[in-house]
Amino acid sequence: MMERIVAIYLILGLTIPFSMERLGRILRPKTDPDSALDTPYESGIAAEGDTWQPQYLRYYLFAMVFVLFDAETAILFPWADAFHQIPPLLGLQAMIFVALLLFGLVYAWKKGALKWE
Repeated sequence: MMERIVAIYLILGLTIPFSMERLGRILRPKTDPDSALDTPYESGIAAEGDTWQPQYLRYYLFAMVFVLFDAETAILFPWADAFHQIPPLLGLQAMIFVALLLFGLVYAWKKGALKWE
């Protein structure tokens, strides 16, 4: 019985993505992919010159540090809510977690990932 369920999930897991991709190829409009490079962008101003510009790595680093500490906040809220009920060992683990995050913040600060220039 269990083998049947696994086989059904495997078949569905392989069939649905491929069929959606095929359906997308059939239904999408047929356009020249190079013509999209010559169209105006969201601002309505036509692109002049080369449209490919390098992106600065600093922006991505800043975003990654933000996501890291945003996730840290989401993890710490339940601990703060139930702080009076936390066993001592779990409290120690929370302190170690906060210390590691503080170390990561200091490291990012020393490397200059938080400077916005």
